[in-house]
Amino acid sequence: MSIQIFILGRLYEQDYHPYDIKKIINNGTEGMVRVTDGNLYYNFEALQKKGYIQKVNTIQNDNRPEKTNYAITEKGKEHLKEMIYKSFKKPEDVRSLFASLLFIKLVDVDKLIYSTVEIIENLEKQVDYLQSHVPHPLPDYIEPDQHEIVGFMGEYTLDKKKVELKAFKTLLSLLEKHRS
Repeated sequence: MSIQIFILGRLYEQDYHPYDIKKIINNGTEGMVRVTDGNLYYNFEALQKKGYIQKVNTIQNDNRPEKTNYAITEKGKEHLKEMIYKSFKKPEDVRSLFASLLFIKLVDVDKLIYSTVEIIENLEKQVDYLQSHVPHPLPDYIEPDQHEIVGFMGEYTLDKKKVELKAFKTLLSLLEKHRS
């Protein structure tokens, strides 16, 4: 979903050829995010079939293949907004929101703030629960030689939740600065 959000978001700003989107992703993330040609063209085709984007022109240069540029449709603009809101409903983690965050100027930031507050409240509950249960008496079916491993797993989960909580709190502060 995030690749489609990124494609639609860039096309919201101007028309692009898929290869130009690929260069933006690869260069803009300094290689941390890579997109394959197959994945990119598949998503362009999927968006076009749904009527979210359309071909706007094809350029033919001397010995080069045709270069087709795409534009976002009105239907695509509405879908992009829906996708951004949906991405904030139950994100896997804060990283899963990166594409959406690039285009928050297109949506009602207050709705994103509301969702982020809900996420923070949920993470706080999870952290509180884990803190009160890690370490905890292990069930009888956990063999004594597995106690350290299970303890590690619990501590890792707690640490990860704490990192996500901190990230979402930072994100909330950033969103509040972008209120319109």
